[in-house]
Amino acid sequence: MADTKAWIVETGSFEQDPKYAVVGLPDVGLVGSISTGYLVSNLKAKEVGFVDSEMLPPIMLLHDSVPKETNRLFSKDEYTALLAETPLPPALMSDVIRASMAWFKAKGISEVFSLGGVAAENRAEMEKPEVFVISNDEAKRKLASEQKMNLLQEGVITGPFAQLMRQAIRMGIVNTVILAQAFQEIPDPEASVAVLDTLGKLGGPKVNVDSLNKMASEIKMRSKELLQKAAQPEEDKGYNVPMMYG
Repeated sequence: MADTKAWIVETGSFEQDPKYAVVGLPDVGLVGSISTGYLVSNLKAKEVGFVDSEMLPPIMLLHDSVPKETNRLFSKDEYTALLAETPLPPALMSDVIRASMAWFKAKGISEVFSLGGVAAENRAEMEKPEVFVISNDEAKRKLASEQKMNLLQEGVITGPFAQLMRQAIRMGIVNTVILAQAFQEIPDPEASVAVLDTLGKLGGPKVNVDSLNKMASEIKMRSKELLQKAAQPEEDKGYNVPMMYG
């Protein structure tokens, strides 16, 4: 603990040894947090720990009236999930990822799925968001290609996804990044649905996304209405209530 700014505190036991991990961090459209949170809820995963640090901001969550840590670990069958529900301080991000990946390695986890979003300017006009896949594993890349997925060939990985990938390569862990086009400024459940669908096809857990699809339809409809209002002359707009999620 003295050699790192972040560490894992275990609060529960595992039903069986985990093999896979899913990581969801707050990002574009909150895709990582929404998809991972939905996954944890639908799998009825058990909370088994949290990320701790003296550098964490003074924030805690309330779920069903119970105070909760903002960065928690869950387990169900052979899957483990790291769910971050609030943004991490940039100065702490590397330490949290190193601590989490070291913990995954110690638990015998051999594959990590990183879920997230990528900003798309014309997102509201898209019938369906496009999903991009990146993996350090040849077999996983082959599987993605066989399923006609958009496997990125050239480009740059940045931020927490780059840090996760770097640690995975150093530790000999398979890391597959799944990113969906998403709204830049508002939560995007439809992008989260696309990410979860791809996750299930690439060997991750599969869940029913009906309720998330319903939420996605409502938000997309409201987004189109906002775009239409934005295109109107100023005198025709009237007063608009800010769009909210929750």
